[in-house]
Amino acid sequence: MTRTLALALACLLAVSASADARAADKALTTVAERSGFRQTGRYDEVLSLCSAFQARYPDAVRCFSFGRTPEGRPMMAMAVSRTGALDASQAAARGLPVMLVQGGIHAGEIDGKDAGFLALRQVLEGKAAKGALDKQVLLFVPVFNIDGHERFGPWNRPNQRGPEQMGWRTTAQNLNLNRDYMKAEAPEMQAML
Repeated sequence: MTRTLALALACLLAVSASADARAADKALTTVAERSGFRQTGRYDEVLSLCSAFQARYPDAVRCFSFGRTPEGRPMMAMAVSRTGALDASQAAARGLPVMLVQGGIHAGEIDGKDAGFLALRQVLEGKAAKGALDKQVLLFVPVFNIDGHERFGPWNRPNQRGPEQMGWRTTAQNLNLNRDYMKAEAPEMQAML
């Protein structure tokens, strides 16, 4: 009887662990991947993915807000490294280079967000670029133009291939962040710099 019970418990644990692994894998995939890259997720997806990556890889990923948009949305970034240095002071103390990867500066050209999450997952799972995070800190900003990102529509970039719906090129204040690095007029750019 105890042998049967032990076997049943072992099977139950194996099935449960397998279901947990599948749920974790789904938690780290994007709407783009699940739709065959015909769609892209809203900013809520970025918030969820940021939390899911940090939960799955607590020693390698730190998700944090570095400002707020004019419409009040948190501006999120992910520090990713296998060195244990997940903030600027730790990176500086260890002499590690920090590489910035920025997606969604033009929210109508949003592939960088989806490709960035996919690439991060593959690197963290050890399926691509082995060792890439061993001697540096990667700073990933999935969407820089968040308010523009949330102005979804099917006709925002009609002359360009991409998801069925996407955001606007400019911010809620009608500023083009890609032209604002020197001027730093946009609140988003001021937060980034």
